[in-house]
Amino acid sequence: MFNWSLFFIVVFACVPGILVSIPNSIKTIRRLAQDTKSSEQTLPPIPVLTAVAIVQSLILFAIPAAVGTAVAHRVGLHAPFFEALVNGEPLWPAIAPQLGPAVGMGVAGALVFVLAYYSFFRPRLDTVTVQRMEALRNDLGIAGRLLYGGIAEEVLARWGLMSLFAWLGSLLIGNATPAVMWSAIVISGLLFGLGHAPSYLAAGCIKSPMFFAAMICLNLWASLVFGWLFWHYGLLSAMIAHM
Repeated sequence: MFNWSLFFIVVFACVPGILVSIPNSIKTIRRLAQDTKSSEQTLPPIPVLTAVAIVQSLILFAIPAAVGTAVAHRVGLHAPFFEALVNGEPLWPAIAPQLGPAVGMGVAGALVFVLAYYSFFRPRLDTVTVQRMEALRNDLGIAGRLLYGGIAEEVLARWGLMSLFAWLGSLLIGNATPAVMWSAIVISGLLFGLGHAPSYLAAGCIKSPMFFAAMICLNLWASLVFGWLFWHYGLLSAMIAHM
């Protein structure tokens, strides 16, 4: 039976991230309109753009929230913290086992990520791409990166995509073997990396092999960390590590 309460709580968890990301989305839309020499008067008013962006984002994240709610438990993937909220159970017993691994793996993964970006990818990317890439992250702000990246993106990539591919793999193989789970982690990670490209290109980054290599490699590395945590400890551990 589909757990509607879990679905709505997971979607609701995405709302703060959606709200803090909206101003940056509207800024990108207005910049694109100017770049294409469209008159700014042709754009809808800001309140209309805001409402449309919120509805669009809610739909975007409702889909993976529904997918994860429907199939995650079938392959042994869970969201203990959110399930405890739904069932009215004490929260700390659901949080405590996830906290240590999430912080430890998150910090270790971040160190590798930062080292790879600054020592290898950044020196090999063109100046315009570096400027636009870093400006986009700065415009999103720390709140946006924590709430949108840490929560909403994990609902999309881990709860939705990874659960879906693990479930599909289990249907083919017969059960969710480690090979199936790692395949789900890698495939969802590749899609997660490629999914970042459009927003960076819209922000003005220049297409190049190194640009796509950075998108795929850095986000795949992060996905290996987050996916393993989700698999072994639960969705909240992936969110904390991502933050």
